[in-house]
Amino acid sequence: MSLSHYEKRSLIRFLLIYLLSIYTFILILAGMFYTIQMKNMQENYALKMRATASAISHKIVTAHMMEDADLEKCFTQKPIEQCFGVDEGYQVALFGAEHKPLHVNFNDQIDFEQKFYLKNDSFFYVDDSAQHHLGVHYIVIKQSSISSIINAIKQEVVLYLLLSLAFATLLGYVLAKLFLKPIKAEIETLDTFIKDSTHELNTPITAILMSISTLKDVDEKKRKRIELSAKRIATLYGNLSYMLLHDKQNEEKTDIDVKKLIEERLEYFADLMASKQIDLTLKLEEKTLHINEESLSKLIDNLLSNAIKYNRFEGSIEVILDFEKLSVKDSGIGIKSSKLGDITKRYKRANSDKGGFGIGLDIVNTICKANNFRLEIDSVEGKGTTFSVYF
Repeated sequence: MSLSHYEKRSLIRFLLIYLLSIYTFILILAGMFYTIQMKNMQENYALKMRATASAISHKIVTAHMMEDADLEKCFTQKPIEQCFGVDEGYQVALFGAEHKPLHVNFNDQIDFEQKFYLKNDSFFYVDDSAQHHLGVHYIVIKQSSISSIINAIKQEVVLYLLLSLAFATLLGYVLAKLFLKPIKAEIETLDTFIKDSTHELNTPITAILMSISTLKDVDEKKRKRIELSAKRIATLYGNLSYMLLHDKQNEEKTDIDVKKLIEERLEYFADLMASKQIDLTLKLEEKTLHINEESLSKLIDNLLSNAIKYNRFEGSIEVILDFEKLSVKDSGIGIKSSKLGDITKRYKRANSDKGGFGIGLDIVNTICKANNFRLEIDSVEGKGTTFSVYF
């Protein structure tokens, strides 16, 4: 079952808040994990390189004390790393007094003030435990191509990060659906009740409207009052019926004489306008639209109903129809500028004192969108409002 516009908006808002929070948390954890991995990697290399330097120092001290000339002879015949049997990947350099190179096979500038450091994509470990035996003051171990190791750590962190984000996103969506499920069930129950109630109202409303004309012995003012009340109920019923029961996807469209339809609807609202002594001005040109008649009728009815409901006593309404647009202008209470952006949303009302359910302009807006019309609202609080529908 598909989600409604409002349910989708609520779901999206929940997911945005949840995902923003959880993504931030996961990113912080990923940063901490990367930092820990880098620190562990450096400590691991420092320990291994210190062990290698200690082993080399031990061999140098032993060779000096045993007066072993084979080690020094090895330096002239083989790479220094082979002379000490160090792990593949390490490079070894020996330095004498005042950092004088003794046996060096790389050109890097050594920082003798640091024990272990990273420079130019290489780790360096500086050891001074040879104690000047065989003239060696410093042993320097170099491990190259550290960037490949760092990239491997980054790839691992990114992989875990993406998996965590994917899991968090899926979990958020599932949780949101679970949260919405009971709310959706309640909404569906309420919608069903409203639809059934709306359907049941049709017969008594029709009967009341038909019976009013037969009331001969009733005072004219009372009869008018009953008729106006019945028409208000009929208008509300029509809006609820259209909103809940009308099949907007498969509605039948025909060529409609807009001028004629406006005149018919104005006749329907004539008594309501008379009750407030509203002055009506018409500027109607011939106009034909290919549209569903019920939809266009609801659009006109709601614009006229709003203009009457929110108008002042002895106010005015101007209805203009030309090739470009339909415009309904009233001299009523107007709409606050802060409410103009939300006034066409369902259940939003410009003024709670006038009653209603806030569905009229939502219906107008829905019909405009369905037929690619443009709805513009121009209002000055205390002076009036103009609704213009551009075809």
